[in-house]
Amino acid sequence: MEITDVLSIYAALLSTIVFAWNMRKAIPRYKVEIIFGTDKVDGKYVSGAYISVKNPSSHTVHLSNIAILYPFGKQDLLEKVKHIFKYRRLPLSVGWCSSSLSNYGIDDTCPRALEPGKSIGILVPDKILGTIFEDYEVREIKASVQGELWRNKYSRKF
Repeated sequence: MEITDVLSIYAALLSTIVFAWNMRKAIPRYKVEIIFGTDKVDGKYVSGAYISVKNPSSHTVHLSNIAILYPFGKQDLLEKVKHIFKYRRLPLSVGWCSSSLSNYGIDDTCPRALEPGKSIGILVPDKILGTIFEDYEVREIKASVQGELWRNKYSRKF
C-alpha cells in the first residue's frame, strides 16, 4: 500500500465521521424527566410529580403537547413484537394510557418554543395523582412530550 492509499482511506474515514457528527448535531433533542417536587400555588406549597422538559441541543425545540401516561393493562411479549412489526417502531407506550394535562385542569403552556439550554417545569399535584391512581393497582406514571413534528419523547417511570 502506498502513502496515497493510506491518505485516501484517512480522508474517507474523517469525512464520514464529520458527516455523522453534523447529522447528530442537526437534530433537535430534548429530555423529559419526572421527579417529586413542590411548588407554590396560590400562596401554599403543594407537592406532587414535577415534569421537567429540558433542551440541551443547540436548536430551538417546538413542543405541541405534554401528557401524562398511566398503565391500564399488562401487555405480553407477543403484543410488543406485533406492535414492532405493525407500526415499525419501539413499543415504548404499549400498555400505557395517555391523557393530556388539560384534562386535569393543568396548563401545559403548549404549543411553545423551547430555546436552546432552557427548560420548563410543570407540577402535577398529589390531589390529581390520587384521582389518576384511584382506579388502578399499579401506582406508576410517565410523562410524554410531543414535538411539532409528532416526535414523542417519554420519561422513565415514576
